[in-house]
Amino acid sequence: MNEVSLASKEIDQFRVNVNMLVSPNAKGGHLESRGLSSTGEVVDAPLHRHHVALSTYRIDVGLQYLLSDRWSLQATVPYAVRDQEASIEWIDPVSSEEKQAILRSRDIHHRNETYTGFSDMDLFLGYRIRGFFKTDDVLSTRLGTTIPIGKTEENPWELGDAGIEHLHIQFGTGTFNPIANLQYNLPLYRGLTMTVSARGMLPFYENSKTYRGSAELGWTTGFTYRLFDWLSFSGNYLGFYQSAAAWAGDRDINTGLRYSMAAFGMSLATLEGISVAANVMFPLTQETLFDSSDVIEFGNLVSLTTSYVF
Repeated sequence: MNEVSLASKEIDQFRVNVNMLVSPNAKGGHLESRGLSSTGEVVDAPLHRHHVALSTYRIDVGLQYLLSDRWSLQATVPYAVRDQEASIEWIDPVSSEEKQAILRSRDIHHRNETYTGFSDMDLFLGYRIRGFFKTDDVLSTRLGTTIPIGKTEENPWELGDAGIEHLHIQFGTGTFNPIANLQYNLPLYRGLTMTVSARGMLPFYENSKTYRGSAELGWTTGFTYRLFDWLSFSGNYLGFYQSAAAWAGDRDINTGLRYSMAAFGMSLATLEGISVAANVMFPLTQETLFDSSDVIEFGNLVSLTTSYVF
C-alpha cells in the first residue's frame, strides 16, 4: 500500500493549466475638443467623441509543482492579443479642414490596430489545509509576486499633449507587485460544494517610466455540483475592483472601475489526468470610479481551461 501511495504521489506532482479567455467588443469612449494640424500641432476643434472597441484574446499557461501534500509552487505566463478599433462620433458641425485635424488626432490616440505580447507573469507559493473548519473542507492560500515581463509604454498623456503618437494599452506594469490569493471549499451535500475566493494585487512603486499600476481586488462566491465523477456544473458571482493608476503621481483618468459578473460553467474529465472546463460570464454591473474616466462596457466573456495532472 505504501509503495502504491508513493507512486501516485510522484505521478501527481505536476499540473499544467492552459486557460483561453475571449473578451469581445469591450467598449469605451470620451468627449474630445482637440485636433492635430498637418504640421503636428495640437489645435482646438469642434466637440466630438472618440469611440473605442477592444477585443481581447488571452492564453494563460500555468505550471504547478507539489512540494508536499500541503505546499506547492505555481507560475502563470499570460499571452494576449488585443484588437482595437477606433471611430469618431461627430457632434458639432465641422469643416473639411477640421475633420482632417480630428482624424489625425484620433490616430495618435486610438488606432485600428492589433497588439500582441506577453503580460506580467505570476509566481506563487501555495499552502493548503484540509479539515480547516470541518472534515473535508479545504482552505488554500497563495502568496507571491508578479514578474514584470509585459511591455510597458511611455506616459501617454504627455505624448498626447505634445501631439505625438502613443498607446494607452499596457501589457505590464514594469514593477514587481505583491499578490495574494485565498480560496475556501466547503462540501455541503452529495456532490454540492460551496466555494469562496479572493485575490488582491498591490503595486507600491513606480516603474522607470513613472507609471504605478492599479491596486486590484477580485472575489468570487458560488457552488459546484458534481453529477458524476467525470462531470460537474458550477455557478458563481464575480466581483472586481480596480483603483486608479498614476503617472508621476498624477491619476490616470482611464483607470478606476468596479464591475460584477455571473458565471456558469461545466467541467469534464476526458482522459486520465486530463480535464476540460468551460465558463460563460455575463456582466451584471459596470461603473467607473471617476466622472472623467472613459465609460467601460464589457460584453459576455467565454473561457476554456484544460488541465493535465502527471
